[in-house]
Amino acid sequence: MKILKHTFILSFAFFFLVLGTFSQAENAKEYADHIVYFNAFPTDSLPPQMTKQYGLKRSKNYAMINISVMEKAAGVPTGVKSKVTGNLKNLMGQTRAIEFREIKEGKAIYYIAQIGVQSKEVVNFNIDIQPDGSNEKYEIKFSKQF
Repeated sequence: MKILKHTFILSFAFFFLVLGTFSQAENAKEYADHIVYFNAFPTDSLPPQMTKQYGLKRSKNYAMINISVMEKAAGVPTGVKSKVTGNLKNLMGQTRAIEFREIKEGKAIYYIAQIGVQSKEVVNFNIDIQPDGSNEKYEIKFSKQF
């Protein structure tokens, strides 16, 4: 059972590493002390075991928002605990709060949230981030069509 859990954790970390690599340039924002990685994608692209493990609905009508805050200390970025809040607005002007959950996988820290989406829906995200131990607050704004 421990081997299965360890394998799952490694596959989860690998999935987000690969996901981040494909879209790193357009889905990252660098600040003086931190790098914030962000993405949103339909949950039907996630492995079924992962959605079950983290209590996500796996469907093209649901999307997951993933935020990761890395500290640029000593030249090696490391995950940093942060306060992450946000909201979204669709093109009809409907606004909803986004509730993020913290996921820790070894030294990696992710903040995820799940939202319902419609086919071809464009969603504008406004995410506020404050890393622990920092007076800095960061605002990430991005749009995604699902």
